[in-house]
Amino acid sequence: MIVPNSIVDIDDVARAVGALATEHGGAVTVAQLRDKLGLSERTLQRALSRLVATGEISRLSRDRYADRASGASPSSAPAKEIVRVIKHLEADAHLSGYDVLAGFTHQFVFDYPHLVCCHPSHADGLGAALAKKKFVVLSAGPGAAIDAALQKTVLLRRQPAIHSRTLVQGTIATPEKAWVDLLRETRRSTAPFDYGELGRLLRAMSEQTLNLRALRSYAARLGYQDWLAATIDQRPPDGPAQRRLAAGYAA
Repeated sequence: MIVPNSIVDIDDVARAVGALATEHGGAVTVAQLRDKLGLSERTLQRALSRLVATGEISRLSRDRYADRASGASPSSAPAKEIVRVIKHLEADAHLSGYDVLAGFTHQFVFDYPHLVCCHPSHADGLGAALAKKKFVVLSAGPGAAIDAALQKTVLLRRQPAIHSRTLVQGTIATPEKAWVDLLRETRRSTAPFDYGELGRLLRAMSEQTLNLRALRSYAARLGYQDWLAATIDQRPPDGPAQRRLAAGYAA
């Protein structure tokens, strides 16, 4: 039975996400939610979009969601190790960049550096702890010499605490923050990531439950509002990098 839009209880959807995610290892798919709630695809996606926008649940990939309280879980073994170190130290830090966005890509990129944002007062301790786990820790920004094995390379960015639920969930950035952070480090740290793929990632995010307000706000905060606007065809691209972003988004 398909439930009419008029009687959908948004709190029921939030509770179902939490319960089913617990049953299925921390995440729930749209198909599992439809079977549980009896909602149409369109109605369910609207409800999920509202819950993501208000910070009550988190979107992990194209069709996977988790309860916000439990936070997202990275997929690769090195990323999971990084999160364990952050939690063990109780550091004011979180994983960002491609580790957060991998679920949206059509073709998984195996060789990429990990990006960690950390409060300046915790950065040295976290860097030392990651080095003990055989990671190569580099300070993010101009001059970062990314020439080691990428799966064991961490770009450590010093960043003041961020308390917004639409940007950080526990030790993991939201996709909106992760996308802007990855764009920033692709430019500043010359991280080996393709601008066209960044555009394609944003398109995949927009086709699901992108929190455009949070994305725009954070992009403006970092001075990347023109880059975002050029990517989504709200202003003409300026330069080859922005053109590749726009082409990837339009593909």
